[in-house]
Amino acid sequence: MLSIIAATFIYGVIIEEKVQHIEREQIRQIVLPIYYLLDRDLLQAENPDVDKILTRYQEEFPFFIRIFPITELDAEARLKLMRNGEYISVKSNFLDDDDIVLYYQWPDQQVLELDLDEEFVDYGDWLFWYMVALMGGCLAATVMWFSFSITRHTYRLAKVTKALGDGDFDVSANEKAPSPINHMARSLNSMAAKLKSLIQEQDSMTMAASHELKTPINNLRFALDMTRSITDMKTMHEHIQEMDEDLDSLEDLTHELISFSQLTKAREINPQSINPYPLLYNMCERLSKLSPKLKIQIECPVGLSLMADEKLVRRALNNLIVNAQKYAEKLILIRAYVVNKSVIFEVHDDGSGVPEKYRESIFLPFARVDDSRSRQSGGHGLGLSIVERIVTNHCGKASVSDSHLGGALFTLELPLFQNSEDHKE
Repeated sequence: MLSIIAATFIYGVIIEEKVQHIEREQIRQIVLPIYYLLDRDLLQAENPDVDKILTRYQEEFPFFIRIFPITELDAEARLKLMRNGEYISVKSNFLDDDDIVLYYQWPDQQVLELDLDEEFVDYGDWLFWYMVALMGGCLAATVMWFSFSITRHTYRLAKVTKALGDGDFDVSANEKAPSPINHMARSLNSMAAKLKSLIQEQDSMTMAASHELKTPINNLRFALDMTRSITDMKTMHEHIQEMDEDLDSLEDLTHELISFSQLTKAREINPQSINPYPLLYNMCERLSKLSPKLKIQIECPVGLSLMADEKLVRRALNNLIVNAQKYAEKLILIRAYVVNKSVIFEVHDDGSGVPEKYRESIFLPFARVDDSRSRQSGGHGLGLSIVERIVTNHCGKASVSDSHLGGALFTLELPLFQNSEDHKE
């Protein structure tokens, strides 16, 4: 719109200059005979009565005439007059008649001034009204086009919003629409993508959770049915013990589901300065009692520190170390160091590792690399998902690769500093 108005204005300026040039030529041709008459009556006549002659001319013609010293003119007008012998000044007034003054060189360093009434060369105000009509028409056409475009795209955006409200997350708004509709379209598409991802994640979580719950529930039902027909107390106690273990498994699964759900919904963290060395040392000292045959080695600078949520970081590292304990044969290596304003945590083990085809899905809820081995080693497939969610909430990254020890290498990358505004949605 601004470009159209600017182009119209420039066009108007060019037209105005052309018209003023034509106007000056018209005035000069009209006034030239009067100048010759004045030259005859004032300069060629003997002892002319100047005042009387000027008064007579002013009565016959619609302009004011006077003769004055050239020094009364400004420098620019004086230079033009001396160069050309005449000078026409046209000063345009907004919504009023133009001031048209002609200056002629006169003997004895004097100037003949003819101050014309615009009606004398009545060319009207057509240029002004032409420009007003032209700019008004262009502006009206531009506004109508822009309004139509905005209305059309707004209607389409409303249809997309309604479709999203009806649960159709495959629709998308046109991000090439004019501003500000395009910003709204991008925000709407981003929101739709997040909602679709969240719903898909919830659906997969529901299906996976129901699958995980079936095993302990079926075991409980089978043990309960068996208990009704058992008369031997020893066998009954064994079945009760199995039922108790299945209840513990259900309780653990429930706690993990609640933890994962809380991490998914609450993206805000409580950053504070933490020192990874004592955190890792105390954690490994406690966990080493669960697998005394495994050696846990820590490589971490004593003075290393970062801004993070200590409770969540502890939970993530604990899950990785417990996971390594399940599959390591002799050694677990834990490293922490700084690279490019990020703290890198590495958990190595000398187990069988993670096949490359499972590395992208291993952080998904209830993902299993080897179903039978995972069940034997315990867990429900949410530990690594919780790790990934914690790292994501810290604006970091989690990955898995091959370790130089021969097993798996889980890597967490956390920024040294946390901005609380980055974790609000």
